Amino acid sequence: MEQLSDWRTAGAARGLEIEDLAPQVGTSIEGLDLADEHDDELVAIIRAACVERTLLLFRGQEELSPAAYLAFARRFGGRPDLHSLRHYCLPEHHEIFVVGNVHEKEANAGSPPAGSPRVGLNWHTDHYHLPEPGLFTYLHAIQVPPEQGDTRYANGIAAYDALSAEMQAEIEGLKVLHSRARLFKNLFPEATEEEMAAERCKIPDVMHPLVRMHPELKRRGLYFGGEWGSAIDGIESDRAQELYDTLLQHMVQDRFCYRHRWQPGDVLMSDNRCSLHRASEWDEASHVRRLHRIIMLDDRAPY
Repeated sequence: MEQLSDWRTAGAARGLEIEDLAPQVGTSIEGLDLADEHDDELVAIIRAACVERTLLLFRGQEELSPAAYLAFARRFGGRPDLHSLRHYCLPEHHEIFVVGNVHEKEANAGSPPAGSPRVGLNWHTDHYHLPEPGLFTYLHAIQVPPEQGDTRYANGIAAYDALSAEMQAEIEGLKVLHSRARLFKNLFPEATEEEMAAERCKIPDVMHPLVRMHPELKRRGLYFGGEWGSAIDGIESDRAQELYDTLLQHMVQDRFCYRHRWQPGDVLMSDNRCSLHRASEWDEASHVRRLHRIIMLDDRAPY
């Protein structure tokens, strides 16, 4: 898809208030009700902004219904992920996965589905374990704990550009092995052996480049997969782990990141290509954190 060249000017002309949240990642866009119909120009503005800035924030979307939320996500391409553990999804919209926790006293018949609390508590890009991984991810804050449960985002293009020429040369052509089976047990420790076996059969291991091309920006960036399921392939294992850890810690420095402090009604839209994100822990015994997540899958493999 052709990239809109000057989305800031076009957005301002449409009455949008645009403010960057951090130097390398994150932009807030005010003046939109995501439940409204959006014309082609507005969709192009939003998509171009997300592609360039990795992450967009839309505040004040408390009244956004699941159906309208899903309709908004569908406007930007990709196909919706349907999670294998349907009991974590909204019954009427299986494309919407519930991230978070719920107190036992609230988990009664007729209540919203319980969320998965461990999802996101590691650096990752969404659905990196698929041959055609995550394109855009959307998170809608329904309930958030006070002063806890922040989410950080990191820009892999900026991080790659900041590497020395020697390091860029060392990692040129390297591949990363991504294993959904390794990841699954960390995310869902309560999963049964039958669910684990089904996951292994359904999603075999996959290889993606460590440095990938962003197909719209035509720029290269780091593409790690995730801490809990990925390993550099083709070199000695100790060196592979050392190199992975070194590059990961380089990418998640504050200078390449934005930390988001959630408010109810926030919607975040992020580009998974050449980025990472990580949720942070919160006091699950005292507070509920509930986010509704939509992942739209790409139609091409990383290259």
